[in-house]
Amino acid sequence: MKGKILILLVMFVFLFASGCAEKDAAVPDDSNTSTPKAGEAVPQEENESSESGDYIVRLQNYGVVTPPELDISRGDTISWWSDKRQGNYVLVSEDGLFPDEKLSYRVPFMYTFNETGTYRFIVKNIPEMNATIRVN
Repeated sequence: MKGKILILLVMFVFLFASGCAEKDAAVPDDSNTSTPKAGEAVPQEENESSESGDYIVRLQNYGVVTPPELDISRGDTISWWSDKRQGNYVLVSEDGLFPDEKLSYRVPFMYTFNETGTYRFIVKNIPEMNATIRVN
């Protein structure tokens, strides 16, 4: 009887350890990503002849949007990134530029600003998570 219990215990420990190893292996390694920092222009490929800029806005944990304000030029593109690993943020354009956009971890939403003006964005149900984009 003790032998069966010992075998079951060893099997349980093995299954638990292998399950933890699988889970850790699936988590992306943030140390060697090439994603630009929030608010910085995204470098253009050498073969691209675009004069417009591409910028990153990050929706981070604890109600932080980086940068909270950004000045860009007409024709520039913003890539919205969610740093929330579990669940989603819903990006809302208070000016109705686009329908509410669900943002998943590491899946960007891009929008090109073709009209000048000041635009405000919030995260649904988290009004303190907001950003202002000024387009010149």
